[in-house]
Amino acid sequence: MRKAVNRLLAVIVALALIALSVVVIVEVIAAAVGARPVLIDWPDALAWARRTRWDDSALKVTGLLLALGGLGLLVFEFWPSRVRRLPVSSTDPNLDVAVTRRGLAQDMTAATEEVDGVTPTRVKVGRNRIRVLATARDAAPDAAGLTEEVAASAGTHLDRLRLARRPRLSVNVARRA
Repeated sequence: MRKAVNRLLAVIVALALIALSVVVIVEVIAAAVGARPVLIDWPDALAWARRTRWDDSALKVTGLLLALGGLGLLVFEFWPSRVRRLPVSSTDPNLDVAVTRRGLAQDMTAATEEVDGVTPTRVKVGRNRIRVLATARDAAPDAAGLTEEVAASAGTHLDRLRLARRPRLSVNVARRA
């Protein structure tokens, strides 16, 4: 999402700069050949700027709106993006190895399916936490024992992946209603 918004903003800024450049080029050429302003009546704009004081309310409101827009863009850019890949420990410092959140979720689903009597319901992989939700089948023993088995199976899968920073594992096995 962030990449799409960044690209859209870049296109908008680029188009605005191109349009401004075209206007400036056309007006400079018109002034060089002695013609009147073509696209923008800049002599009137210059006269308005000369007679307008810095403490004018129109300038204050415009400045405030521009400052708020810029602040909004800064907050949007510095907001941490969603983690798509979790880094894996590697002995080679020149090697960048990672597992995607989707791949990790599929691995946790497989770990849940390894436990008899349990059906995975949902696996949610976050930056610092993995939540595994599962349901116990009707013929399954108590849910507390199954929760420990699923947690052990998922923990084994996590250990095999050797993530650089292991997320906290949360397992919840509920009885099927």
